[in-house]
Amino acid sequence: MVSFSSHSVALPARRSSVIPLCRAIASMSASLTRSFTWTRLRGSVVELGSLDSETMASVKRFQLEWSGNGDQKRQLPTAVLHTAVHAALVVAIVFCQPKFAVAQQASDTLQSRRAALEVQKLELEVSKLNARELPGWLIGGLGLLTGVLTGVAGTVTSVWIARRARHGALDQSVHDKRLEAYPDLMRATAPFAVYFPAYTSSTGMIDPKECGAIGHTMSQWYFGPGGLLLSEDARDAYFRLARALTRASSTNSLKVPTFPVDAERISIERLNEYRKKLSERSDLDEVESWTFGGSTLKNEPPHSAFKDYVFLQRLSSRLRTALSEDLRGRRRPS
Repeated sequence: MVSFSSHSVALPARRSSVIPLCRAIASMSASLTRSFTWTRLRGSVVELGSLDSETMASVKRFQLEWSGNGDQKRQLPTAVLHTAVHAALVVAIVFCQPKFAVAQQASDTLQSRRAALEVQKLELEVSKLNARELPGWLIGGLGLLTGVLTGVAGTVTSVWIARRARHGALDQSVHDKRLEAYPDLMRATAPFAVYFPAYTSSTGMIDPKECGAIGHTMSQWYFGPGGLLLSEDARDAYFRLARALTRASSTNSLKVPTFPVDAERISIERLNEYRKKLSERSDLDEVESWTFGGSTLKNEPPHSAFKDYVFLQRLSSRLRTALSEDLRGRRRPS
């Protein structure tokens, strides 16, 4: 209970009413400080409507004791009013303080519970991880197996690298030998050149004797430094040309052009036309079924008059192409 001089107002029993009481007292203080009359006090008391019945009864008693007879106005000393208001505010703060302390304590308790729950969660995760751990003997076995596999993989890789290096060195050596040997075989097929063919005889044409000489030169090269260097494709092309020369050398005559008389009718484009027409009647890849020689007819078309040359020139060209592929000579450098 707070005393205003000889008068008193009972404080509310519940702490939830302290804040409305403080507000009402502040309003009452403002009215009393200027000029205290019941008319102004009555407006301030209205704000106490949210208080309980016991507090309201005390305020009403204060009203009756103070009002006296009717609406008589009274003045209170300013110092006394200030002292009463300050005392009421101190009491209100004292009553409100425990509420804030309880709220702060509840917040600390909630934080502690959260921390405890996090610790429990971490302990549960650790226990699960410990339960999943493999036995020691299994971990050791896996480590040993990993070491063995790593060693095997390293050995296999080393062997593979060594073999690749050895094969690379061998390929380079074969390539160097081919560069030395292949030009001689290319030179032996010079009589079948499209432009400026080189003949060993002065006849200006490929006759059976010339075919025999070319065949002998090729054989010496094959059983000398070159035969072991030929790839499969080059070897097949070599044998087809060698077989065709063998058959051509055993005939009495061949149907071939004479240089330089027939040079105007021999070119790469015209040879392609001749091959196309000859392939309609014969297979240019079948050496055994090709018929060398034959009778010469008047006004015979060029593809028929030069058929043996067209056939042998195509086989020699296939051989030279295979040799160039072995040397990678017709590819652009990367």
